Amino acid sequence: MLPNYTRRFLDMLLFSNVFIACCAVAQGGITYLLLALPVDYTVLTILGCATLALYNFSMILARPQRPETSPFRRVRWVFRHERSLWIWTGLALVIALVLGLRLHMPSFVLLGVMGAMGLAYNLPIVRVAGEQRRAGLRQITGLKLFYIGLVWVMSSVLLPVAEAYHDDITILWPHVWQLMAWVFLFVVAITIPFDIRDIYQDRYYGLKTIPVLFGERKALVLSTALLVVQMGWVWFSDYPLDVRLALVIATAACLFLILSPPIKKNEYYYFLFLDGTMLLQFVAVWLVLRG
Repeated sequence: MLPNYTRRFLDMLLFSNVFIACCAVAQGGITYLLLALPVDYTVLTILGCATLALYNFSMILARPQRPETSPFRRVRWVFRHERSLWIWTGLALVIALVLGLRLHMPSFVLLGVMGAMGLAYNLPIVRVAGEQRRAGLRQITGLKLFYIGLVWVMSSVLLPVAEAYHDDITILWPHVWQLMAWVFLFVVAITIPFDIRDIYQDRYYGLKTIPVLFGERKALVLSTALLVVQMGWVWFSDYPLDVRLALVIATAACLFLILSPPIKKNEYYYFLFLDGTMLLQFVAVWLVLRG
């Protein structure tokens, strides 16, 4: 059992989406490391703030009728601190927009497209078949995983690369496409366990996720297969052995978390350990390149 003060700190870090924002910054950092680009701290700050704002906005927008009775500690925490989250969301959004104005115009447009995609994911813009209501793009059958993967690829790889390109920095495009594929495979793979956790809730709300469509077992097989493909691709790439080993170890740690039945699947498992593998990737690569 965690001490109360440790639990409160973790709740604040995870449920306020500060941690996932740090993971977004880390994924952007991996792009700079693996593509040997000069680090642009403006872009990394934008990534952190934009992720914080979009994730908080998505949580608040998905408010259940009685959040205080939710079985999820995260939901209860979010709506006990809703006013504070609105303030932090607004502040993060302002910072992202102000810093975004310092980007080259194509990069700023890309940032706007990502923001619009993030909003469209939850805003009620799609009519639900057979019902008198609208829902976000997440309602479209099977779209959720691939949509999330695409947004993460655009933010953590394309935005840093676009800004570097317009600063006349040489870009190795085969490495860019390869990194985009790695990020997509990894993000989709670690998102599947979240959908497995929410399978009964998603069925109730009519969300057609991969676990809902094909079952928990097949969804788990898909997650495993994506991670194995990503590890194999990394291992046979042309990066130095220590870099390949660092990335493979991080992915193997993720695979262990997903396939280990003894691990208690509470909200710390999902929002700290699974999401934290994105941070682990950066730390592992940074250590071998800076060591």
